[in-house]
Amino acid sequence: MIDGVLTLFKVFIEIIFFRKGPGGIPHSPILLLMVSAFWCLFGIVASVVIETNQREGLLFDLILAIAGLAIYALIINSFGRSERIIRCFTAILGCSVIFSIILLLVQVALPAVLTSDATGLAMQIIWLWSIPVEGHIISRTIDRQWVFGFLIAIAVLFVQLQLFAYLNPMFGSVA
Repeated sequence: MIDGVLTLFKVFIEIIFFRKGPGGIPHSPILLLMVSAFWCLFGIVASVVIETNQREGLLFDLILAIAGLAIYALIINSFGRSERIIRCFTAILGCSVIFSIILLLVQVALPAVLTSDATGLAMQIIWLWSIPVEGHIISRTIDRQWVFGFLIAIAVLFVQLQLFAYLNPMFGSVA
């Protein structure tokens, strides 16, 4: 079992570096459920370590993620690739977990070596890298050029930012 988890972890890393697409992930609703649970669990751990309001912050992140995934599902379905949605979602959430682990390590380790501005810059660069990764996953899912997937990922990001601006007053300051 550990060997399978490590293999999946390696696939997520290869997706992050644009070497593979979501086709390298098994089509499994149970795997999607497990990766989703790990995404939620890691969100709670990160909230505790970074000392944020974990309940509202996690709920806020969950709403934004569900909105993004729903938009991606509509796009994938409109391209006639609905059978690939589970793999796509598994890849997006799995890569998000990898990015979250990296961000947490940066948040915990780098302040001892770098200034807070340099640490913030490193975190922003890592976060920005996730956008082309999502675009890569989408482009591979719908069999289009990478740029097309990147533009879709940017559009979804803008929708999520609008939702963030709308919901932020309801949740207080979660950002």
